[in-house]
Amino acid sequence: MNLQAIFNVVGVLLILLGAILIVPLLVSLYYMEPGIAGGMAPHSAFLLAAIFSILIGFILWKQLPSGIEKLREREGFAIVGVSWISLTLVSCLPFYLTGACATFVDAFFETMSGFTTTGASVLTNIDALPHGILFWRNLMQWMGGMGIIMLSLAIFPALGIGSFQLFKAEIPGGTTVERMQPRLAETAKLLWTTYLVLTGVEIALLVAGGMGWFDAVCHTFSTVATGGFSPHQDSVGHFDNLYFEMVIITFMFLGGINFALHYHMVHRNWDVVTTNPELRFYTLVVVLSVGAATLGLWHQTPDAGMGDALRRAAFNVVSVNTTTGYATDDFTQWPDYLQVLLVGIMMMGGCAGSTSGSFKAIRVLIILKVIYRELQKLVHPRAVISIKVGQKALDAEQVTNVLSLWGLFFGLSGLGYISLALMGVDMASSLTGTIACLFNIGPGLGQVGPAGGYADIPATAKWILSLMMLMGRLEIYGILLLFMPITWRK
Repeated sequence: MNLQAIFNVVGVLLILLGAILIVPLLVSLYYMEPGIAGGMAPHSAFLLAAIFSILIGFILWKQLPSGIEKLREREGFAIVGVSWISLTLVSCLPFYLTGACATFVDAFFETMSGFTTTGASVLTNIDALPHGILFWRNLMQWMGGMGIIMLSLAIFPALGIGSFQLFKAEIPGGTTVERMQPRLAETAKLLWTTYLVLTGVEIALLVAGGMGWFDAVCHTFSTVATGGFSPHQDSVGHFDNLYFEMVIITFMFLGGINFALHYHMVHRNWDVVTTNPELRFYTLVVVLSVGAATLGLWHQTPDAGMGDALRRAAFNVVSVNTTTGYATDDFTQWPDYLQVLLVGIMMMGGCAGSTSGSFKAIRVLIILKVIYRELQKLVHPRAVISIKVGQKALDAEQVTNVLSLWGLFFGLSGLGYISLALMGVDMASSLTGTIACLFNIGPGLGQVGPAGGYADIPATAKWILSLMMLMGRLEIYGILLLFMPITWRK
């Protein structure tokens, strides 16, 4: 294992993080608000965190022996895993120093939730927080949506850092890694350009509808990243505005689409977009789920009318399915069968290569095809039937990878549920809280529903759920490799 390469790259990332922390520092200086309960003023906390990040990063990059050479896969996975943990440890300092989070574990949990775009929160009075802290929460989600490693890939070649293995370790969701341009740095720039365009368009639409600039920027950051943090305790329901909800629904859905397809949309390759099997499946699930939820809510409250039911269903179903986690309604009060539906679609998520978390639509589609193949083989036991996605036949290794990851997701969900239940957390909160964190969704049911939160979860459980969020964001294997001795052997 090339430890020097790991330290060097993590150092570069910490320097980059220090530079990014200047942005919430400037926001804090603009508002000049005090800390909470005797905590440090936000601008001072961000300045201290930025200096600390740059100093540690410079030491790791420049003072240690240079180890940046051609990176192998295990170095790539190790760098990404160690980087996410290191960046979270530094980025949580403003939450802790300002008093926004009373304990370090709360600050770490909130930060990990931000970077992984999970949207689970321990904060109980969000509207009272300083603007700089609120902005930092949403900026973290925006960076985590595309990935801070992806941001770095555009500048790494100038530093002589090989980066394809980092790309493979950072981008979750695909059975293969698709380059849209021959040079990886160009691919990173194209992805970030698309991301920036979506961000700019949504901000403009929200502001045009009457939302204030600060709220528009914060909600856009979390929408395109499918993250779910809001600067208001009541989330998007704070506005009770149909136009805002329609704009956010649109961009949550777009955030759940593979960014390679956004590239094809821009270049008007509509045949590629309309024939994509994952996009078709993802869209079908959303439409059917919205329809089922609309009928269920209309049956529950017929006096409110079909239009109200459709509005509530569309926003919350798309939010849950894309793992954004915004809410306009307390869906823990929905009929039980609709709550089961929400849990099911939250475990699927959006498309591979999107900012959406969870298992991904393509993998669910593959599993359904595997089940159908096994049914066919019961009738024709000697038949050789391949698994196809579109016109492409998958090899046995790709199918095994999907099934193995499915088993890991469910195995870890069960382990997390048992762990939280042993700590005294109720059954609904233990199960759905674990699923919501591992699948990077945010709100669950019970105590951790949209009207509640994770503030009263035991401290040990918060550490466990923080690890679950990271494992879900890097799709488990990247973190498991860090604990395997074979990874670190020469």
